[in-house]
Amino acid sequence: MELLRDFFARSVDFDSGLLLFGSLHILITAVFLVLGASIVIFRRRLRSFGHFGVIRRSMAWVLLINMIIHYLGRILIGEWCFSEDLPLHICFAANFFMVYILFTDNRRFLFSLIYYFTMIGPLPAVIFPDISRSQSGYLFWQFVISHHIMLLFGLYCAFVFEYGTSLTDVARAFVFGNAYVAAAAVFNRVFGTNYIMLGGLPQQLYRLFPFLEALPAFIWLELAGLSALAAAYMLWAAVEKRPTLKERRAQNVHIR
Repeated sequence: MELLRDFFARSVDFDSGLLLFGSLHILITAVFLVLGASIVIFRRRLRSFGHFGVIRRSMAWVLLINMIIHYLGRILIGEWCFSEDLPLHICFAANFFMVYILFTDNRRFLFSLIYYFTMIGPLPAVIFPDISRSQSGYLFWQFVISHHIMLLFGLYCAFVFEYGTSLTDVARAFVFGNAYVAAAAVFNRVFGTNYIMLGGLPQQLYRLFPFLEALPAFIWLELAGLSALAAAYMLWAAVEKRPTLKERRAQNVHIR
């Protein structure tokens, strides 16, 4: 039982956690960037493999099993708590939506919206992680799967499965995202919680960037969300809307 508790505990004395910009953080970020770039660059080759249904369902099971293990572990060691473990953070909510999308192949209305939330929540967390466990605890692996890997799955859906999105979906994501944040703010106010970190950013960020204390946390979160939203759309637009060489040649022939 002690080993189980140590494995699933949010923090333990012998584990200093994932050090921001430490060697482990840099390593997993580098691997994530290489894999993300590979999905985009080799999307046509990956597309040619087929077996989309098997791949989709496998992705869904990875995300779902990860969350099940996380919650069961928290419950088994008696550390599950209302104020921290509801799936209200954007990253957790996006994970469950992605599970549904991958199982149902909902590529139109839902994915075109959730694609942005796989960036808005996880991307800032990938850059500035705030977890108190390293690879010795499941919290670390849960974080990697629900952030890095979930984000990679979103890229795979967008560029290999060709689920796609549009500028209209950017506006939908902006409206829905702000409505979600507003609802979370009300929830936090009523129950005294800090979901989506609206009540305050991680202390390590304030130590690293003291100027963050000059403005309320939600302002920085809004700016981070807008940046991730813009990056998500520009990536898709740059890759998928750029005419291929064959298309450019055909256009030139038509013009002549």
